[in-house]
Amino acid sequence: MKQSELKLVQSELKSKGYYSGGVDGLSGPKTQAAVHQFLSDNAAQLSAEHWTEWNNARKRVAALQLLALLNEVDVGPVDGLNGPQTESATILLRQLLTQGTIARQFSDITPIRENPHRFPQENEASLNDYYGQPGSIELVRVECPWLLRLDWDLSTTTRVIAIHQTLSDSLETVLNEVYAHYGDDGIQQHGLNRYGGSYNHRKKRGSATAWSTHAWGIAIDWFPSQNKLSWRSDRASLADPALDFWWQCWEREGWLSLGRSEDRDWMHVQAARR
Repeated sequence: MKQSELKLVQSELKSKGYYSGGVDGLSGPKTQAAVHQFLSDNAAQLSAEHWTEWNNARKRVAALQLLALLNEVDVGPVDGLNGPQTESATILLRQLLTQGTIARQFSDITPIRENPHRFPQENEASLNDYYGQPGSIELVRVECPWLLRLDWDLSTTTRVIAIHQTLSDSLETVLNEVYAHYGDDGIQQHGLNRYGGSYNHRKKRGSATAWSTHAWGIAIDWFPSQNKLSWRSDRASLADPALDFWWQCWEREGWLSLGRSEDRDWMHVQAARR
């Protein structure tokens, strides 16, 4: 258990009258006694009758799980075993206790599944048939209604996005709808001016053979510094519910958000299906 998690347990047990020590994230006799009494008073919620035989570390995890359960956060069985479900529940419990509410979950997001331009599936054969071979495609420069700043060098600006020629009208439609809705203030507020690039003749990260969709000029990255590859919706800035309209503009045109469909790589949007 992380020190921050034990602090959370200590703080909550202190507010419930079980604990009188410091909220320091250190497990001493007072913490152990408070955890044991808390579990004993709620033994019916535990997954095993022999919980008293658990070691102190497992009891502390069980106390954290029990706190989540009592706050109606789905944590699974209160078994003292720290896994992905417990980790997720801890994040939600902390949000609830500090902010008074739980942020929207990925399972609550429903992407629009339209494909009016019949964009192809994301496999090399389909992409080659629809867009041509990487390295031999024709790009056009689409002007963005707002000023873009390279996310890794904010002093470098541009107003154009290099994109596959077949996507120019669709991209213009999306950008104009977004700008009409959010305006300059909203664009700045949500970091939609933080540009991560489009065309890039490269392979997928971690692959020596598979081409990235960027190699066809059919993908764009937005605000990568706050929407990193492995970040999920509880951390990625572009998962903010205020940006649902942003994503819906893309989705109505048939573009795919990896964030909204797979809860990863929230920076990335592409004109290819999965």
